Amino acid sequence: MALIAPVQVPAAIADECIPVTLPDGVVIPCEGGGGGGDEGGGGGDNPGGGVEGPQTCEFKGEEISCSSSYGSWNGRCYERVFSDNPQDGNDWEGHDDGFLVECTPPECAQNDTPPDNCDGYAVYWRPNAPAAAGPSAEELARRAVAALNLSMGQIGSTPPASSSNQDAVGAIGLPIWLWIANPAENTTGPITSPPEVGGGLTVTATGTLDRVEWTLTAANGNTVGAISCDGANAPGTPYDGRNSAEPSPTCGFGADLNSSPGTLTLTGTAHWVVEWQSSGGQGGQILFTTPPNSTQIRIGELQALVRD
Repeated sequence: MALIAPVQVPAAIADECIPVTLPDGVVIPCEGGGGGGDEGGGGGDNPGGGVEGPQTCEFKGEEISCSSSYGSWNGRCYERVFSDNPQDGNDWEGHDDGFLVECTPPECAQNDTPPDNCDGYAVYWRPNAPAAAGPSAEELARRAVAALNLSMGQIGSTPPASSSNQDAVGAIGLPIWLWIANPAENTTGPITSPPEVGGGLTVTATGTLDRVEWTLTAANGNTVGAISCDGANAPGTPYDGRNSAEPSPTCGFGADLNSSPGTLTLTGTAHWVVEWQSSGGQGGQILFTTPPNSTQIRIGELQALVRD
């Protein structure tokens, strides 16, 4: 980007202290109690020192993100380094050191307006670089999703997995019950993440198990059955020893889908819906699919014994 017409540092901006965002997301607004001008502020209620926790930022009475791709909010605009090599000291109050900083008004940052068409855009000299922009609310949300450690969970089924019971054999024509054998917050939900903090924002996320998709695959790779257990039925119901001809009340293959003898591969894949919310008023939904979990079960044919 070519350097546009040099802009001197307005006195009001030059005299203001600049909020600093630390790597852990803590914002130090102003050492001397500066407020960020008439149009905005990044301060909070403790202007004298470090703030324990993230702060919100405002512009014209409305809460905005404390960081963006255009830099960190300083109370008037988003600041980021334009150049670390002022080329003509005479244009920057005689300075040929320090940094040239570009100041992008929030409206231009939100609309991604080119600087040449942005009213209020400025480039000025500063002795120090502005604080680096922190992560966006969506980036923090994805970190929060990762922190949930969402999992498919262990497979429970009738017949049991052959790896856990070598003698277990199911019968063709009987229902197959399916369930998640290790119910926990991260396998059956709901689960809420610890707060993710950064760039002056706090984001929390809550995951809900939306559905579990199950497939039965024969040894030749053909799919012999596929179902989806949704909502409240997604975790399934553990088999309780009742009549084996009764289908699961929540999740399982019906007798009509249990028609292939042999060793079958049973695979479950969990699909989650994660709702997130930031302290800056942003929010959204992230759909998360876990890696599948598989096991093998054996299905045999019942033989009738006829005696004379």
